Amino acid sequence: MHIEDKKKEVVALLEERERMDTLEQVSEAVNVIDLVDHVDVSGAFVKVNNRLPGNSKWRLYVGYLSKAAAILFLPVLLFALWQYYFSQRGISGDQISMQQITSPPGTRSQIILPDGSKVWLNAESTIRFPIPFSRKTRNVSLIGQAFFSVQKNPEVPFIVKADNVQVKVLGTRFDVNAYPDREKVGVVLARGKISLTTENQDHTSSKSVILHPGERAVVDRQQGDIQLSEGNIEKYIAWHNGRLVFDETPMKEVARQLELWYGVKVVIEDPEILNYHFSTTFENESLYQVLELLKLSSPIEIDYQPAHYDEGGKKTYSKSIVYIKKKTK
Repeated sequence: MHIEDKKKEVVALLEERERMDTLEQVSEAVNVIDLVDHVDVSGAFVKVNNRLPGNSKWRLYVGYLSKAAAILFLPVLLFALWQYYFSQRGISGDQISMQQITSPPGTRSQIILPDGSKVWLNAESTIRFPIPFSRKTRNVSLIGQAFFSVQKNPEVPFIVKADNVQVKVLGTRFDVNAYPDREKVGVVLARGKISLTTENQDHTSSKSVILHPGERAVVDRQQGDIQLSEGNIEKYIAWHNGRLVFDETPMKEVARQLELWYGVKVVIEDPEILNYHFSTTFENESLYQVLELLKLSSPIEIDYQPAHYDEGGKKTYSKSIVYIKKKTK
């Protein structure tokens, strides 16, 4: 059965089972769609793998990616069918359901929200939103990092909530970086105008500022204090266009970006390396190429430990580990 036929079968199934809970509908749809077997993801990666240098470490890493790609295919397809179903039929106010999407390590996702707004979701990030949006506001919650291109609608504000930070917009392009392991939240405005409101952790005081294009706000999670700055914002938003931009970026931040971008763990073995700064741009480079370029630009040595498959109860791949230390004479 072709993909188009299967899509029609899923839609028909959902229409027939209108009284089912939404999650039950999707669960049954999973049983109908058996498309993973028809998509030779592993085969495609094998072709790439055969063209790599004969380094078994990198071949194992590519093998890990092929598994991840196969796992990700079905959820993405289901979400697309879900949106298609509700956009065709429409749903009443008492049938609102919450949708949550997470980008796994080393992956970036592009999402179309119910109002047509676009979201680029960075690795290890989660976005949550209702289907459909309410008539008064378009509320989205975020953990991690996302770049938003919001459809303009002056009568229905678009609101992003990330921990104790709230960004309110009418139509604009901006980035919110709110990974939970960081002490501060960053908000960068590329176009339009946004209102930024914060609270301290005790919820006893709040602060608000208006951001203009080219400005960046850094929010202290504990106190809710806001620091504004202007300058080149490209290094903060280039990721959603597939580029890693470092501009006098300290090694600690470089390591964090590599962890997110490639889904690896980076271990700095010598504290002195944390004082190094890097200025370069990567676009479509493999992890191997990036590490080689870093070695050429600074006195460091790199050891790569590939991911290994857990044959135990979890049956999952561990993260690859990159060890960075000072170069010995």
